[in-house]
Amino acid sequence: MEGRLVAERADAVTAYVATADAGTTETVQWIRDFVEDARSMPLQQPPTELSERLRDVFVGLHNPELSNDWSDASLLYDTRMGMAAAGVRSLDDDGVHLAFESELGRFVLDATNSGEGMVDVQGLVVVERGEPTGIDLAFLQAGSLRRAARTTADGRFEVRGVPTEVDELWLSSGTTRVRAVLDLQGP
Repeated sequence: MEGRLVAERADAVTAYVATADAGTTETVQWIRDFVEDARSMPLQQPPTELSERLRDVFVGLHNPELSNDWSDASLLYDTRMGMAAAGVRSLDDDGVHLAFESELGRFVLDATNSGEGMVDVQGLVVVERGEPTGIDLAFLQAGSLRRAARTTADGRFEVRGVPTEVDELWLSSGTTRVRAVLDLQGP
């Protein structure tokens, strides 16, 4: 196998693969086939606008400290804290309902248990000004990106299998960028 290992480590891996069990041999063959197939496919240059947007999203999501234009969202409602306001519903199960106010607008999310240490998140972002367009969302755990999504044109989003340890949500639309502290642990 080709790789980036130092020569001594590469020799050790080669020797292991040469005497490996059937499962390891099958996995190595799958990797070799994948590399061969990948080399046979011609690369296409994406449109310039798409390349720029993807680069901006990547930089913005992974390097927020490079920009001072992030603002913090304010928590308006949390079903676990008895902060109920008139007309705001609560979940009857083991889920969490959160509502926030931000520079971008108001947003709500429901996190419902979907398995051990995971929640499914559904939500809505209502923008303050202009027509809503897709908004980029990033769910982070201790600064590491765990899930990313984009809202529909009307501001709805759904993200499945979000780890309950996620502690921050970043929203970005154009030049507006917002951070919200999250606690997705059930009641």
